[in-house]
Amino acid sequence: MTHDDYMLILGSNVYADQAYMVSYQTDIKTGDRTNLFTLENSDGNLTLTTEIRDENSELIAKIDRNELTQINKNFDVQGEIETENGITLTKRENGDVIFNAKITEDGYVAVSGIFYVGGKKIHITDRTVEINDTPRQTINGVNVHDTFFVGNYDITITDDGLKF
Repeated sequence: MTHDDYMLILGSNVYADQAYMVSYQTDIKTGDRTNLFTLENSDGNLTLTTEIRDENSELIAKIDRNELTQINKNFDVQGEIETENGITLTKRENGDVIFNAKITEDGYVAVSGIFYVGGKKIHITDRTVEINDTPRQTINGVNVHDTFFVGNYDITITDDGLKF
């Protein structure tokens, strides 16, 4: 599937842009951030770059522009981002899904997964963004749900919610 204008579903909101950089602000004083994932529309194709780590900061999988470059032996990756079920990272022992990125029928990119960064567990689903199991749905300090944003390619998750 090729497309020029994929839109990102993150939590309960939709973002429209050509590139999406989603990061977590690890230090509010310095503004330091850790990239969670990047999605880019490039020549009609969608490319994903991410590093998935476990709660001990050990690398589980690394995907660079849709290419799996590294994976922990205790995990499996199946699919491709532009296929029906997308790309899915699972635990071998129990089949738990750790990460999924797919394109929906109507051309949206849906990303879900568990990221461990700065001692925090960030869980992204199609309806919520949680930090250590606490919902963080505010955007720039405002409680916003089911909203469409344009021109916000740099999305930062903070302990207080999302900001751009």
